[in-house]
Amino acid sequence: HYFIQSNLSMADIVKRVQVTGFTEYLKAVEQYKDSTLHLYALFTGSPDEHGNSWCPDCVKADPVIDAAFLNAPECSCLITVFVGDRGTWKNPDNTFRKSDLLKLKSVPTLIKVGTQKRLEEKQCANPGMVEMLLEED
Repeated sequence: HYFIQSNLSMADIVKRVQVTGFTEYLKAVEQYKDSTLHLYALFTGSPDEHGNSWCPDCVKADPVIDAAFLNAPECSCLITVFVGDRGTWKNPDNTFRKSDLLKLKSVPTLIKVGTQKRLEEKQCANPGMVEMLLEED
């Protein structure tokens, strides 16, 4: 008898993808929607040259979301979508804001793609709310 020991953690089971901009977001959803059971998207402020987001709520939410995804359901994929710098995001004509598909009002916003499940701003830094969003239907 052979025994195969697996050291896979949930972190290995969650695919993480980073994209910038609306078009890249749409491509990522198209690419991953069929190969994953649970597709999530986190819309967040783009990092500056030092790797820090201009968005204070995004900075607070990142570690909470990272921790929650350690226990995400198997076959999950998190697409982190950078919405641009502060000026780009604040523009009322920003595609993320105007899109009928998303209608984003704030960053960070965490959604389960293809559902109405959505957390916005400070909700994304609430561990209990993030864990609830990740629960299987």
